[in-house]
Parts: sequence; structure tokens; C-alpha cells
Amino acid sequence: MPHLIVKGPDGQAAHALELDEAAPVLIGRNPDSTLLAARPPGEPPPALVQMEAGSVSGNHLLAWVEQGQVCVEDLGSKNGSWLKLPASQPIRTQSASAVVQLARSSRESSTADDPPSPVWQTARAFGDTLRETLERWLAQQGIGADVGLVENAGDGVPPPNRVPLASGEALDIVPLATTDVSWSRTLERLWRWVARQNSVFEAEQQTREEGMILASTAIRGAHRDVVDAAQSDARTLLLTGASGAGKEMLAEVFHRHGGRSGAFVAVNCAMFSKDLLRSELFGAEPGAFTGATRRIVGAVERAQGGTLFLDEVGEMPSEVQPMLLRFLDRREFEQLGQYGKPRRADVRVVAATNRDLRDATRSGAFRADLWYRLSVHVVDVPPLKARWDDIETFLRATRLDGTASSLFEALSPDALTLLRNHAWEGNFRELTNLTERLPRQAARGGINAATCQRALERGSLRPVTRASPLPQPGAPHADWAALATRAVRTFVEDHGREPMSWDDQKEWNEKYLKPLIFFHLSGAAQQPAPANEDALSLLASRSASQVQADRGTAAKQLARYFERYRE
Repeated sequence: MPHLIVKGPDGQAAHALELDEAAPVLIGRNPDSTLLAARPPGEPPPALVQMEAGSVSGNHLLAWVEQGQVCVEDLGSKNGSWLKLPASQPIRTQSASAVVQLARSSRESSTADDPPSPVWQTARAFGDTLRETLERWLAQQGIGADVGLVENAGDGVPPPNRVPLASGEALDIVPLATTDVSWSRTLERLWRWVARQNSVFEAEQQTREEGMILASTAIRGAHRDVVDAAQSDARTLLLTGASGAGKEMLAEVFHRHGGRSGAFVAVNCAMFSKDLLRSELFGAEPGAFTGATRRIVGAVERAQGGTLFLDEVGEMPSEVQPMLLRFLDRREFEQLGQYGKPRRADVRVVAATNRDLRDATRSGAFRADLWYRLSVHVVDVPPLKARWDDIETFLRATRLDGTASSLFEALSPDALTLLRNHAWEGNFRELTNLTERLPRQAARGGINAATCQRALERGSLRPVTRASPLPQPGAPHADWAALATRAVRTFVEDHGREPMSWDDQKEWNEKYLKPLIFFHLSGAAQQPAPANEDALSLLASRSASQVQADRGTAAKQLARYFERYRE
């Protein structure tokens, strides 16, 4: 009879299943057949097999039999499934027996020897960034292999060395010499590494679709920390940062990636007195306090199986703090009017504050034991002043009625410099208000620094200081043909030959020609060479403003220039 051996993340056999064509088998941490896609009419519900492991998805794998052959389908699990077929049978062949191992977590399987985590600026750059990262890593490991980016991977069963990307592309990792058994282990490691990057890509894209801007490295790092905490089954998360920096949206990200079916319930702790906050959190029976004419269902109960978001937790009255501590410790609470009758709730808690909660704890304004209970996972949400790429993305997305298609294009270089140097104490609320004050019709570069400064001052708490104008680079004096010749010469120095293939041309254009052109076109050639990272960052900011490029592009092109061409 067809059978399937299912192994857990530790590689040990956990279940030996005999399969028949009567019913499929659903395998997962908390298998739920109601979440499956529609099955053929008349097909019986699947048998449920539970695997107790945090890295196994709720619904992980579906197995069934067709014409005496085992069929398996990974149901979009986070960490994948590894299938071992009988010897001498190719991967495309179905068999009457198979061994499958579920979800060795990507966090567990990663090592210091894995490729580094790359940073891509746009979704379009995702595939190229991963390809370049793998090429460098393989070279450092002394492994001769070619990494190609396949833009249209197509349907059908891919070869084992083709690794799909969440962007719809794929990476072909092809050894350039005869390999030994270590190649399969290397390939598995790269599959898992790519799976981690795919997870980050998909999480970021989903968050962008929900309306949050993720462009700067700073906010993307915070977003990744929140997703990692959610997927690690963290019970509590503390978000710290200025008001308006995006803490509530990150709390929703935590809820979305926690894989739980309950609701997301938000409570602002600064809006209630101690009695009202207690009833808002834990509920109250009729008559429990003056004016309580009906039963109040508390936020903890409403969030059963989901996430409770406690905004401004630093403002929580001291009388309510021990009640929250008890709930976090035991997951027990008492409704007002139901003393001595504790109830339980399975709720994950995200707390947020714009106060320095450490100082408040040291001064006694916040309970130390509650701080230690909340601070298992702490993510600092960076302020907007540290996230110019997010500001630029927002400005580019703000459409105008004039000849400039976006507000970013309507701002002159000195106006952009003014915004870059602004403190943004109100964060995104202040930025949104600014865009409402600026002209809705403007030509390209038509909104100057003076207009922008007046709009800023109308909503600022303190005077706006206008930065001194940047020196303009003037008309470029470089010989562009000479730049192209220099780029070819440098490519030959590195490769021992001129560009001969289309891939060579792409590499020459991206790594050799573009940095040269950007260096001269942006005016960086007229500036002093940066002596350290801070100076390079300032030069990137100025160069980006001069040519209306994003700062990430400027930083990348300048880094490539100084890496290869600096004398």
C-alpha cells in the first residue's frame, strides 16, 4: 500500500502514514481543513495529522494517492518541505513511497557561513540584488558556480538548481565543475537562504499594500524585526518611538504575521481614567461602577486568539499596571464585578510608547516588573528625520495637477535640501500636513525653498532653519566617450577580456559605467573626496538632490565608484 514517512524538523521520523485513494491527509501544526482551497465535489474531508513544532505551519502539507502513486503539495508553508524519493527516480516521478521532512526553520538552519542578508532598494531590484550577493558569496567560498537570473521562470517542474523568487523570477545556480556530495548540501543551504529573503520580500510587499511606506533601510530593519518576532511565536512585543512614526501599523504587521485567527484590538491607554481603562481592558458586569448598566466586554476578551495593541502604554495608570502584569504572567484576568472568578484568554500583546520607558521605570513612574515583562522583544521605530528615502517615496506618490507629475519633481533642489535637513518632530503627521499646504499645481522644480519654508513654519513648533544653498555643479565638463572607454578598460582589468555576452554588458553597465556617469553628473566630482562614512553619507544626500535621484541609488553608485575608481 502507498505510504508516506513524515519527519519533523529534527529529522526524526514522526509519522508513518498508509495512504489510500479514499481520503487525503492534511499535515500541520494546527491542521484545519476549512482553510483549504475548494476540493473536488464528493471528496471526503482529509484526515488530520498534527506535528508539534513551531517551525511547522498551521496547514503545512497535503498528501494523497492517485493511481497508486503518492502526491504531496506544500500549502505555502514558511519554511518549506523537503521530499526524498526512492533512489534512481528523478524528482518529476511520483512513487508509491516517499519520505518528506517538514520545516527545519530557516532561523534554525542558518549559520554564520550563510550569505549575508542583502538590502534591495526596490522590488524590481530584488532579483539582481540576490544574484549579486550569491555570486560574491560563492566566490568567497571557493565554489565555482554561475548564478543567472531567469525573469520568466515559466510553468512546469523546475530543475533542482532553479530557485524561485517571490518576485516571480528565479535564480539558476549552475556548478562550473564536477561536484561532490557537498554540492547538494550547499544547494539546500542556498534554497533556505533564498526562502528567508523571499519571506522578507513578501512581508514588505504586503505591508506596502496595506499603506505603510517601506523605503529606508532604517524602517525596513524595524519591520523585519517585527516580522521575525511574530513568526517566532513571541507573546509580547514592545515598540518604542516618536508619535506618528508608524508604531500602530507595525503592530498590525505583527498581528498579520502571527498566523492567528483572532481579532486585532487596539486600546489607547492615555484616553481613560484608571477605572474606565480597567473596564475597557478586562470588562465589567452591570452595576460594577456608577453608570455601568450593561455588561462590558473587555478588549482582552475581544482579542481572544488574536492580538491586543496597547498604545501609549507609558501613560497607563499605576493602579492598572499590576493587573496587566498578572495577565501577562498568567494569561488570567478578572472582570469588574466578578472578583475571585478569574478568566483566561489566549492573547498576544503589543505595547507601544513614545516615552522613554526606561527612564520612567528608573524614576518609579512605571513598574520595573512590568517593564521586564514587556521588554522581551523591543523594537525601536526610527523617527522620520532618519528616513529620507521614506519622505522621498511619499513625495513621489503625492500627485499634482500641474506639469510636474509628483510633488517631489515640483520641488527645487534647495527645497529638497531644506526638507532633508528638517527635524520632522511631527513625523508623518507633519509631512502629510505639509503636502496639504504646498501648491497643488506646479511645474518641475517650481516650488522653491522659500515657499517650502513658509509651509513648514505654519505647522512647526519652532523656527525652521534654512540650510545654506548647495554649490551647483554646473554643466558637466567630462568627456562621456572617455568615461565609457574608462569603464571598458576597468572591466578588462577585472575580467581579462572585454564584455562579450549580454550578461557581461549588464554587469559593465551597472558596476562600471553607471558609477562613473553618476559621479560626474551629480556634481560629486567637484566635491572633496569623503574621508569617512559620515562624509560619504552627506555626499550621497547632496548628490541625490542635484539629479533628483533617491538617496539609496546615490549611495550605491558612489560606493561603487569609490570602491573601484578612487585613486
